[in-house]
Amino acid sequence: MNNEETNASTEALQRERLVLLAVISTFLSLIPTVYAAIISNSMTLIADLLRCSTEFMAILVSWIILKKVARSDVKRFNYGFGKLEQLSCMTVGAALFVTFLLCFVSGIRRLVAPEVVLNAGFGFGLAVLSVVGNSFLWITNYRSFARHASPVSDAQWRLFRAKTAATMVVALSLGAGLFFGSVGWSMYFDGLGSILLSLFMLWSAYALVSSSVPDLIDCALEESLQVPIRETLRRHQNEYLQVYTVRSRRTGKRIFIELFISFAPLQTFAKVNDIARNIRNDIQAAVKGSEVVVVPLVDGDEQRS
Repeated sequence: MNNEETNASTEALQRERLVLLAVISTFLSLIPTVYAAIISNSMTLIADLLRCSTEFMAILVSWIILKKVARSDVKRFNYGFGKLEQLSCMTVGAALFVTFLLCFVSGIRRLVAPEVVLNAGFGFGLAVLSVVGNSFLWITNYRSFARHASPVSDAQWRLFRAKTAATMVVALSLGAGLFFGSVGWSMYFDGLGSILLSLFMLWSAYALVSSSVPDLIDCALEESLQVPIRETLRRHQNEYLQVYTVRSRRTGKRIFIELFISFAPLQTFAKVNDIARNIRNDIQAAVKGSEVVVVPLVDGDEQRS
């Protein structure tokens, strides 16, 4: 295993541990959130509980997928793992959208029939702590994304940014109810908090889905990335007979390239292997984030490719 493969494996394991931390912290936060929702009649806290529950399931799915990616053989030409990462982003987005619907409807009902929130002090303290914890995970995941971008790390830092904003809404809604409880119109803060919370989740769901759907559809590389491939092949044109097929696709931040190249029938396997390795290394150096496979052909093989 070379240094590049070792670094990629290490980054994958670090992302896996970071998402595992998110799974554990989100699960642990559910326990006091359930208690806060039970002892109060706050729609905002109930909406927050629904949000935390769906996000926990989505993050758990992301961790399971990352665990599979981190344990995979990096020498294999794996198209499917990029798809799995994108699907995990779609899972997070779908969970946020479902929770948006529940929170929005609940908030509207509470605005129509407002009630005084009971025992909001515990929920307010929990919301403040959640703001601090989610901010920490937001920054940590963003640093991981900046070091080594991937669809899952991108989804995670955006998710915790949204969670930070959402818990701030919960804290402001409950805090306003606590400090202005003697004022009649303070009863509307709970419904407004639930609606604002739902809008944050809708925005986050849209951002995740809109960025993930295009990468689920395979497409050839743009012209700017095809140029260095052609230039590399031109530099090595005296070492092979003909290029029959060039296939390329982009999955998230990763680029996959397949080259079907014919060589002289009498050329030794060792020589063909050296040429193929040089072409692969030159293209991977020219096209950052690419994985290249060179498929050697002899006379007649091109018809079967």
